Amino acid sequence: MIVTGVALSAPVPVLTMTDGRRLVVAPLDAGDALTYSYRQSIYGVPVYEEFVRRDYTLDLLRVRSPDIRSVEYFGWDGDIVEGADGLWVEDAPPSDHAELVIRIAPLGQQRIATARWAYDLLPRFGETVVTVRVERLAPLAEWWRALTLALR
Repeated sequence: MIVTGVALSAPVPVLTMTDGRRLVVAPLDAGDALTYSYRQSIYGVPVYEEFVRRDYTLDLLRVRSPDIRSVEYFGWDGDIVEGADGLWVEDAPPSDHAELVIRIAPLGQQRIATARWAYDLLPRFGETVVTVRVERLAPLAEWWRALTLALR
């Protein structure tokens, strides 16, 4: 029983997405890639922001889009190149984010995905603001937190 208690309380890093009422907890190991994609409102094209998990932050690596203007919109000083997939790509300047705050828009087609899972944000949360962060939660605490938010 002691071994089970230790296993249930050992903290594990996970990605959490919450609007304060609903919670999604998903695995995100160190070095895992994460993509936040959306339909850019000005040019009406998809944009893919590619991150990697480093410790307890999300490091923005690059942005990709079929429309070069959507990449230029970020205002970085790097080179924008056409990738092998036909999308325009620019590497991001060094950055790490403790959290992403995302305003979910009805026409935004916003999605967060890894190689193991994907969540479309509008059907999951509705039109609201969602905070996404890497957190250190014990598996039992993770389950309890999800349950209490679901019961609200």
